[in-house]
Amino acid sequence: MTQTLTQADLIKFDSPASRVNISWCDRSYELSYWTETGMEKENLLQKVMDLLIAYKYFIAMDQGWSDWDLEIYQGIWSKVQFKVCTENHGGKKRVIRVRCAPRMSQLATMAMFGYLLFTIVAIILGMSEIAAITVVLGMFNVGVILYQNFQLGRNLYQVIEIIAKRVYLVPIETTSHKSAPASAILQP
Repeated sequence: MTQTLTQADLIKFDSPASRVNISWCDRSYELSYWTETGMEKENLLQKVMDLLIAYKYFIAMDQGWSDWDLEIYQGIWSKVQFKVCTENHGGKKRVIRVRCAPRMSQLATMAMFGYLLFTIVAIILGMSEIAAITVVLGMFNVGVILYQNFQLGRNLYQVIEIIAKRVYLVPIETTSHKSAPASAILQP
């Protein structure tokens, strides 16, 4: 039986090769790599798309007006906004920073709004049992959404690590437990 990236529960992930810098305020994580091969942002984005399309992920590319380069969807509830920044350090030396921000899909946001609205209407009409059932269903749905966002973020971390190994990117480690300072391009 073969495993796919969409079957996250079945995949045995390798131990982390590089330190993940998590920004809890932005609900994102960042990875940084060093290369002396002159790799550019577009090359890395193409490699990510090639790998994910083979596993049937839906990918939307930025048209120039968004704060992300790719939006990667898994299922109907979760997506990740993916951004890459390349810092040129002379010649072919580059620092490549990748930021992944798991988010709720538009359908998930509308569902949460619907649960809230239905609960408020049920309370106003005096149907406390219906309101309680709606709250329980909404909380269950929130749990599913959070789980899927976590799984998608974890899958994309593995995709980035696989590609980094293939193209000989060297992880940049930070000494603090705080998030590495982001470059100006990566600021929302």
